[in-house]
Amino acid sequence: MIFTAVVAFAALCAGAYTASTLRGGNRVPSRTWMGVALLCLALALAVLNPGIRTRLDDLLGVPHATRLISHALTIWAATAALCMLVYWTRSPQTTQRAVYTRQAIAAAATAVMAGLFVVARTPAATRDWFSTYADMWPIAVYMIVFGGMLTYTLIDLARLSLRYARRITGHPVTRLGLHLFAAGGLVALGYSVTIMVVAVTELAGTTFTADWTKLSHVCQLLGIGLIVIGSVLPGTANASAAALHRAQDAHQTELMEPLWRAIVEAHPAIPRRQPRPKHLWGRMTAWTASWMGDGRSLTRRVLEIRDGYLQLAPWFDGAVQTRAIDLGRQAGLTGLDLQAVAEAAVVALALDAKARGEEQAGTGEVEPGGEDLTGEVRWLGRVSQALNSSPVVAEVLAERERALLESRSQVSKTLKDLGLRQEQRQ
Repeated sequence: MIFTAVVAFAALCAGAYTASTLRGGNRVPSRTWMGVALLCLALALAVLNPGIRTRLDDLLGVPHATRLISHALTIWAATAALCMLVYWTRSPQTTQRAVYTRQAIAAAATAVMAGLFVVARTPAATRDWFSTYADMWPIAVYMIVFGGMLTYTLIDLARLSLRYARRITGHPVTRLGLHLFAAGGLVALGYSVTIMVVAVTELAGTTFTADWTKLSHVCQLLGIGLIVIGSVLPGTANASAAALHRAQDAHQTELMEPLWRAIVEAHPAIPRRQPRPKHLWGRMTAWTASWMGDGRSLTRRVLEIRDGYLQLAPWFDGAVQTRAIDLGRQAGLTGLDLQAVAEAAVVALALDAKARGEEQAGTGEVEPGGEDLTGEVRWLGRVSQALNSSPVVAEVLAERERALLESRSQVSKTLKDLGLRQEQRQ
C-alpha cells in the first residue's frame, strides 16, 4: 500500500508539472495528453486507498463504486498515453482519426463495464472485490472487458513507444524514456493478462487455485512505475539542464558583480536599475531572482561593463599595465591570471583617476577577453575577481596613493620654500 501511495504521488507530481508547462500559448497536444494520462493514473491509484475508497463509496451510496472509477481511470490513462504517442508517430493527416478511434474504443469499453457493474449489484464485502465475486458472470465478463482493453492499450503503447524510439537520434534521454515506457507497458501485461485468465477460468466454472493476486499487483505497480519514470524522464532531464544553466549564469553574474558594481557606481546612467543591495539578505534575494530568470541576462551585464570601459578609456594608463604585469610576475602569476590582474589594475586606476578628476592619460588599451559571449563572461568574471581580491591590484593602488602623497608633499614643500624666499626678500 505504501508503494501504491508513492507511485500515485509520483504520477500526480509528474502530471502537475506537465500541466504547468501548458500555460499560456504552449499547449502542445502530445504534452496535453501526457498530463491527462498521468493525472488519470494518479487518481486511479489514489481512489484505491482504503480510507478514500470507503469514504467515496459511502458518499456515492454504491458499494465498490470506487473500483469501477479506478478501472475506468486506468483505461483512460492508458488511452491518453496512446494518444500522446500517436501525435509523435503518426503523420498530421492520420493523427486525428487514430486518436478518435482509440477514444471511441475506450468509451465503449467504459460503457460496457459500467453496464455490467450495474447488473452485478455486488454488495459490500471486506475482501477483495474481484476475488469475492469472480464467480458471478457479470463480474467475470467485466474483468475480461477491462483486462482485454488494458492488454490492447499496453501492447499498442509498447509498440508505438519502440517505433518512436527508433526515430529519435541524438536524444539518448528521450530514447531511454521511451524504452522505459515500453517496458512498463509490457510488465503491466502481467496484471491485465492474469485477471483475464482468472475471469475466463471462473466463467468456465473452474476455480483458479493459484495465488495470483500478489503477482498481478506487483506487475501492475511495477509497470505503472516504469511508465511514470519514462514519461517524466525527458522533461525532468531538460528541466534539470535548464536549472543547471540558470545556476551557472547566476554564478557567473556573481563573479562579475565586483567589476560591474564598480563600473555602475562610477557611471550610474549605464545600468537600467541601481546596483543590488550589499547586505546578505538583499544579495540572496537578488541571486534567487536571477536564478529564476528575472531578465538580468549575462548579455546585458557584459554590455554594461563594456560601456563602462568605453567611458573609462581616456584614463587607461599603459604604465599601470606594465607595472601590474611586473608585480604579477613577481607574485608568480602567468597566462590568463596575469592578464586578468593587469586589466583589473588598469580599470581600478582609471576609476580612481576619474573620481579624483585627474588628467586623462589615454596611453592604455583593454582588449576583448573572449571571442563570444561565453568567453567574455568567463573573462570578465576573472577580471572582476582580480579587481576584488588581487594583492597585485591592491599594491598598484597603494603605489599610486603613495606617489600622489609624495607629489603633494613635494608641492607643499615647494610652496613653502617659495613663501620663505619671498619673506627673506622683503
